[in-house]
Amino acid sequence: MLTRLALKELREIVWIAVAAMVVYLFFLVAATGIGLPEGASWGGFHGGPMAFDVETTMNFVMVGACLAIGLGLRQTVGESARGTFQFLLNRPASRRHLIGTKLLVGGGAYLVVAVVPLLLYAWWATTPGTHASPFAWWMTVLAWQGWLGGSVLYLGAFLTGLRPGRWHGTRLLPLVAAMGFAGLLTFCPWSLAVDALLALLLDVLLVANIFFVAGTRDFS
Repeated sequence: MLTRLALKELREIVWIAVAAMVVYLFFLVAATGIGLPEGASWGGFHGGPMAFDVETTMNFVMVGACLAIGLGLRQTVGESARGTFQFLLNRPASRRHLIGTKLLVGGGAYLVVAVVPLLLYAWWATTPGTHASPFAWWMTVLAWQGWLGGSVLYLGAFLTGLRPGRWHGTRLLPLVAAMGFAGLLTFCPWSLAVDALLALLLDVLLVANIFFVAGTRDFS
């Protein structure tokens, strides 16, 4: 049952993941020139001053944020709009298992899709002869902080879509709060270890709230 639910979730969110990967790869090629003839450019972006410059890194962070929010809302608002929550909750599995499967699939999709372009970019940046600019690993911190912040955005969007209530009321509060915390994680000058610890704490709190709402909400 849970395997079929996981496959269903993958089928429903794969287009979001693919669309995000296409945008990621556009910015990756534009920043690195991978796959382009020497001296060529794509979209006028190629030829940045250095690897992991702020503009390119922020492009990656923004795509990740849109991916996280899109996945979280698709997995919850999409079910509500189609009235399929009732059908799923009548399956032979507990609410906790159903929601947990959704979170594992959606959260896993975000973490994987968002990290692959960053790893490719880091591989290019650390390969000798690929660019003339200096590189140090501290230059990647903003990108990894944005990646961690995206996990908070995903869970905030998921909780917002799961909660009952009006959109112009308090229903949006988890997503708005998640945006604030994600911005804090991304832009505050803390060490990456501190960011990772705070992101983990926020993720645990959001997951706990998601299971509470899922267990108490009347989906009829």
